[in-house]
Amino acid sequence: MSQSGPQKLAIKVRRAFTLIELLVVIAIIAVLIALLLPAVQQAREAARRTQCKNNMKQLGLAIHNYHDTHGTFPMGFTQEKQGSTYEGHSAFYFMLPFLEQTNLWTTFDVNHPINNKTTTPGVLSATVVPAFLCPSDPGATGLAVYSDGSQHGKICYRLNGGSRPIFPTSATNDGVFMCVGPASGTAKAASAPNGIAVTMANITDGTTNTIAFGEHYLVDNNFDSFVGWNSNTLLKDWTWWYPAGGYNGLQDLMCGAFAPVGYMTPFKLGDPGAPTSSSGWYTYQDMRMSAIGSAHTGGANVTLCDGSVRFVSNSMSQIMLGYLCQRSDGNVVSDY
Repeated sequence: MSQSGPQKLAIKVRRAFTLIELLVVIAIIAVLIALLLPAVQQAREAARRTQCKNNMKQLGLAIHNYHDTHGTFPMGFTQEKQGSTYEGHSAFYFMLPFLEQTNLWTTFDVNHPINNKTTTPGVLSATVVPAFLCPSDPGATGLAVYSDGSQHGKICYRLNGGSRPIFPTSATNDGVFMCVGPASGTAKAASAPNGIAVTMANITDGTTNTIAFGEHYLVDNNFDSFVGWNSNTLLKDWTWWYPAGGYNGLQDLMCGAFAPVGYMTPFKLGDPGAPTSSSGWYTYQDMRMSAIGSAHTGGANVTLCDGSVRFVSNSMSQIMLGYLCQRSDGNVVSDY
């Protein structure tokens, strides 16, 4: 009987990744993520921009339904005076029932708007209405808190007040929304006509050629450096859908052609060329607060008086913007 030789055991060797190979794989994954991230961000911004456009479309439908019911577009701001106190409703208040916000609308004091001013979040003037906010604007989160402690729901869409909508004593009243009411006589430039509730017939340039609403960007660090001259209020806290009281309610509501599309404050307090006094600052303040602009790249959405929504470029000339903001100047703009 023969004896076989020693048996050889087969050993299977399992090869692992080397450190260099592992680093290469990680680097490739990082590059792929870096390539993918901008596309994801662009997709998200496209969705936010679409939502913003839908919001503005709803505003256009709301003023048309209001017009069908009342025979005019809603008044921009009703200026009343009780003793030494100014009070007022805003166009956005009048629009609430046409934006499926009737329950909110019925909680407001109709006769005394100042009673709708509150320091309590979630009620009256301190109510957040999602349809009033652009999801792309980082300044649109939370409530606006004014220097007197009152709180207000923010808004990213302002009313077209014309060639110069604010300061109240400078308002030209040539847009679509303006100050109306028994105490509104001084809320305009000396040479301007009294404010009216505008009808379709008053827009002689055509509803397809006249802006009703414009986006308003709530972020501007340069502007905020002048906070001491801005009633101690940052820009993000100075755009409310319901001012309730005060003589200066137009500053919370109006946009127009007093500044170019996309205008941002060009300097900080103390920079060379910056104003050195509050009186020198106020013109820049009015320009920034009434400027049409947005967080979207390249321009901003506007709602026209026919209810359609258009995107206007930051490169649009201020002269052309003026034509679009004035309701009856005779300059019809059809291509922009």
